[in-house]
Amino acid sequence: MSVNPVVLIGALAYFVVIFYIGWTSRKASLDASDFYVAGRKVGAFVNGSALAATYFSPASFLGLPAFIFLLGYPFWWALVGIIGGMPIATLLTAAPLRKYEPTSFTDYYADRYETRWMRLWAAIPTVIGGFAYVVLSIVGTALFLLCILKVNFTISVILASVIVFAYIYYGGMVATTFSTAFQGIAMTVGSLVAMFYVLFHYGGFNGLTDAVLANSPTFFNMPYVAEKASHPLMSTWTGVIGFFFVWHFGFSAMPYTVVRFFTTQDIKSARRSVFWAVLIGGAMYAGLVIIGTGTKVLIEQLHPLMQTEGIDSAMGLLKHMKTAYGVAGASVTDYSMIAANEALNSPFLLAVIAAGGLAIAMATAAGWTMVLNVVLGRDLIGKVFGSSWPDRNPVQCTRYMTIFIILVCGLLSFKPPALVLDISGAAFIVILCSVGPPLILGLWWERGTTIAAMLNIIVMTICSTGSWMYAKNHLGSYHWFFLSDPANKLSTPHQFYWVFVGFIFYICVSLVTPRNSEEAIQKYVRDLRPRQPKQDRI
Repeated sequence: MSVNPVVLIGALAYFVVIFYIGWTSRKASLDASDFYVAGRKVGAFVNGSALAATYFSPASFLGLPAFIFLLGYPFWWALVGIIGGMPIATLLTAAPLRKYEPTSFTDYYADRYETRWMRLWAAIPTVIGGFAYVVLSIVGTALFLLCILKVNFTISVILASVIVFAYIYYGGMVATTFSTAFQGIAMTVGSLVAMFYVLFHYGGFNGLTDAVLANSPTFFNMPYVAEKASHPLMSTWTGVIGFFFVWHFGFSAMPYTVVRFFTTQDIKSARRSVFWAVLIGGAMYAGLVIIGTGTKVLIEQLHPLMQTEGIDSAMGLLKHMKTAYGVAGASVTDYSMIAANEALNSPFLLAVIAAGGLAIAMATAAGWTMVLNVVLGRDLIGKVFGSSWPDRNPVQCTRYMTIFIILVCGLLSFKPPALVLDISGAAFIVILCSVGPPLILGLWWERGTTIAAMLNIIVMTICSTGSWMYAKNHLGSYHWFFLSDPANKLSTPHQFYWVFVGFIFYICVSLVTPRNSEEAIQKYVRDLRPRQPKQDRI
């Protein structure tokens, strides 16, 4: 397969827009407020589109269709979990955190729990999850560059790292926010255009369903409904529901979405941002469900390499791509969504998909890199260890942190440890079970204590990462309960139960440890709660 000029022009047009935004906004990022939080002047629609693009990431655009391709249609339930969980952010964190007006994700932990060392504890899982997300974003960008340029995967990773670095380095949060908002629209358009192509090819939903069933008779089977489930991980309800809960609460506690609330104009804009994120993201997911459903049958019926290379299955084609382009690790399966669109043999469609895919990958990389360079520079070097460098030269400091982050993550991206969705799920669980309870309950429960927050972060980070790796090494998948009998395994996707254990652990430890001061509770709990109308307080 050779480079298609239409696809290349579409990608170049996308890059022109992105770098124009970065270049024109560079003068708006000369002080700390602009560079860190875009001067708190972003409107609801722009912020909502940026929220959607940052949160959904290549884990959604590539990973979710790939997992539907691997696990069958029951995996669509995970999409409901992500969209259903987004409004929770409005209720739990969006308004209180915008009212608080922090600069960094760790500010609330330091203030609410009255010690600068909470910045360090909160930074540990944030850095783990953040580096994982930047890696998967660079991998996603590289896979789309591979699709566009037909170059070796190693070259694609290098190009992806350079591209992501360039527009973060010059624009800070201003460029990142407005370019990411554009990317949110691009990814949704790409998803919907591909959906309509698939449905048109098969003559509607019924035609697609018939084609899928003829190709994979168990594809739609749910647990216990039929003799054989669509996949072993989907053979019990713990599997289906577990994938739902992995991402369900993420929007209210993940650092790269929480910081988006800091950039809005006011509390009302923070709340409305979530509405726009749900609308834009929901449209994108509607397209991804259809694409994922048709991926296997599209590849096996229509992809040109199936005939020219004598390949007899979709997995065989992906293995061929792995060999031909040197795609490292398990990430070749993430190419399945791109391969399905290649099978439709439309340069225009592939150009739109490539632009949308680059958009969402770069948006997530930018969002997480901005979180990480503030945490590593301003918070740890400056606030925890007392260096004056981040205060004297905030832009310079964060740019150096950006160089460090992209360099490390770029090196890790040459051989990613797992599928992009597996990397995403692990990052979600680590962060949600460790820093999630101290943030959410810290905002709404006066009894939460410093000792509970510190211990929760340390203990849950160790438990979640340890069980995830143990399950992979001893049971062959991150999605089996890590203490399962190998002969009778229980599906617990990404060890999701640690999120609930984390909340229970935080509550129990808080009840037996000293309360924080009344001043801290008043300022960082009671004063941040939404005010009730006067008639409701009578």
